[in-house]
This record gives sequence, C-alpha cells and structure tokens, in this order.
Amino acid sequence: MRKYFGGRSPEEWLGAFFMTTVVALLGFQVVARFGMGRSFSWLEEVSRFAFVWAVYFGFVIAAAGDRHIRVSLHLELLPPKARLMMLTLADVLWLAFNAVVIWHGYHFTMSMFEFPYISQTTGINLVWVQMIVPLGFAFMSIRIIQVMIRRWQTGEGPADARMGE
Repeated sequence: MRKYFGGRSPEEWLGAFFMTTVVALLGFQVVARFGMGRSFSWLEEVSRFAFVWAVYFGFVIAAAGDRHIRVSLHLELLPPKARLMMLTLADVLWLAFNAVVIWHGYHFTMSMFEFPYISQTTGINLVWVQMIVPLGFAFMSIRIIQVMIRRWQTGEGPADARMGE
C-alpha cells in the first residue's frame, strides 16, 4: 500500500492535506484582511473544519506508530511476557473505548442526515465535518489492531519505551 503513496500511509497524506488546507486558508485570510481590507468569514470556518480532520488523522498516525501518550516507565520493570500482557490489556481497553465512540458517533452522524445541522457561513450540512469522529476512531482501531499483531509477532514494547535505545 505504501508504494502507491510514496512511502507514506494514506492517513499521513490526508493529515498533510488538511494541515496544508488550514495553513493556506488562514494565510489567505490574513492577506485578504490586512492586505486588501476584506474578510471572508467562511475561510475561518472551513479552516477550523480542516483542522479538526487533521487532528483526527494525526491521532491515527500516532496509533499506527504506537506513539500515543502513555506512562510506560512501570512497563520497563516488568518481564517481557508480563509487559506484553499489560500492553495487550491496555490496547483491548482502548479498543473497547473506541467501539463506544464509533457506535455513538455513527448514530449521531446518522441523526444529522435526518435532522441536518447547517453551518451558518458555508451553508453545508455539518454531518460532513462530524463524520470524522466515527471514521477517525475506526481507522485508529484498525491501526491499534495492527500494532497489537506486530507487538505479538516481534515482542517489542511501545515506541516511547524504545526511544532511549
């Protein structure tokens, strides 16, 4: 899959796209406001939407690299097998939390199709913005499962614990 994306994952490309969108829109807004004396209210709102999407793709990237924030000092004190079991337990609990967010996020998103919530400045249905919640957590769950499989195959710990090596 990476060969089609220049050695990068799809979420890295999407995250970069949305961050580039944020920078471009806000940069244009600054030039328009201070250089031309004009202001476009929709630019700030669209950049906010793009930023939210970029953040969600960012945490998918962190999950794929096993680099989410965690306290892992205590894991170094455990034998390798116990460390693997603790990491697996933590990931299973994380997946359970993600399942709850996906479930409720999906139902919330579907309700926005039935009862649209329209953006004031852009006129778009905010379902297109909100759908990143179930999608982001679903993508993150896939990456967590991939990390769990890789961890069981190699026996290595989390990336943050390996940083000092």
